[in-house]
Amino acid sequence: EATPKAKLNILHCYRSMNYISRHMEEKFGIPWCEYNFFGPSKIAESLRKIAGYFDDTIKEGAERVIAKYQPLVDAVVAKYRPRLEGKTVMLFVGGLRPRHVIGAYEDLGMEVIGTGYEFGHNDDYQRTAQHYVKDGTLIYDDVNGYEFERFVEKMQPDLVGSGI
Repeated sequence: EATPKAKLNILHCYRSMNYISRHMEEKFGIPWCEYNFFGPSKIAESLRKIAGYFDDTIKEGAERVIAKYQPLVDAVVAKYRPRLEGKTVMLFVGGLRPRHVIGAYEDLGMEVIGTGYEFGHNDDYQRTAQHYVKDGTLIYDDVNGYEFERFVEKMQPDLVGSGI
């Protein structure tokens, strides 16, 4: 009953919700957008993107929230970035999570040198390659434990981030 009254659908997990969001856009005219609340840069970017669908009051409110927490963000980044700057990371995560977490590592000065999916789709790989990683980043698909260990041995990352 209240669903058609929504002003915006926001998606964190594109794969699980894009079909229903597209349906709601077609049937009710409700726009949708993806957001990413992993890492300070992506949080600010997402708040601005979401606020962009609304009036200036909402946009100004988003800017106030970003400004309010910026000193805290700066302090955390200043504490950890000097030790992490230039370190390399390989990711092995499920779904669309590489896209979500890459920016958080980059905020800390780290470089993602390899990333993969446990259950990705073709468009996941295309979007990752085009928008989220640098040229030369290794992108792997549904590797088993043995294959992943070989990649890690060859690439020698400083950190492996994992989780399905």
